[in-house]
Amino acid sequence: MRFKTTIFLAIFSLTALRAFAEPLQKFSIVCSLFPVYDFAREVAGEFADVKLLLRPGVEPHEFEPSPMDIKALNDSRVFIFTSASMEPWARQISNSLTNTHMIDASGNVELVNNDPHIWLDLTLAQKMVMNICEGLCKVDPEHSETFRRNAEKYCEKLSELDEKFMALNKNQTLVFAGEFAHGYFMRRYGFDYVSVYDGENEPSVRRMAEILRTIRKHNTRYIFSGINVTAITRSISQQTSTEILTFDALEIAPDDANFLQIMQNNYEALKVALHE
Repeated sequence: MRFKTTIFLAIFSLTALRAFAEPLQKFSIVCSLFPVYDFAREVAGEFADVKLLLRPGVEPHEFEPSPMDIKALNDSRVFIFTSASMEPWARQISNSLTNTHMIDASGNVELVNNDPHIWLDLTLAQKMVMNICEGLCKVDPEHSETFRRNAEKYCEKLSELDEKFMALNKNQTLVFAGEFAHGYFMRRYGFDYVSVYDGENEPSVRRMAEILRTIRKHNTRYIFSGINVTAITRSISQQTSTEILTFDALEIAPDDANFLQIMQNNYEALKVALHE
């Protein structure tokens, strides 16, 4: 009996060592922008090596893939991008990606005024997550159940945060004194707002005067900016003695935070502005 037990333990040990010695075979995913990168990490879990194409601090609107970037995309199993509107170059290089499966995270989402920032509406963010999930299931059907389970759990977290935004009081007009990319967010959550910027266009003197009047009329104490505070935002803050709060549109990759954390930070900033 002791001899059989010894053989069993030896076989078990060899099996365990073999399993330990053979690392999990992961497939490679390259993502264009931070939101889809974070979504892909949540869905793929341990079965994929997920990389971000645009490094932290890189402005997405000015990005053009280099030959090295295209090689990295060609070497990957999957390339995920947000939309043809946000990354027009993605469609342009599609013929160059011979063995790479492309996933458009905006599938079945209707863009408003060609605005690509759909992830700021957390119901649309959930659609992006599920688009990524379905794409990964096609690439790796063996682990499709895990992908779908991961996606559903993550969507539950997005839904909880969506409900928190919906429950905020809409008793203040929000003033955005930085570059404005929050149209989907405002439509979803029903805030009244004014923005000094019209898209990416620099505000006119007349527009600046209108914003200053609005701030003084409503006794506004806080104004919003993106993570990059412009000289115009600082000028408005100084002229009106208002405090600048950050509302991150999540275009530029952070160093050490995830999508949910950043959106939670946006929620906390809104609570301050709304005096909650």
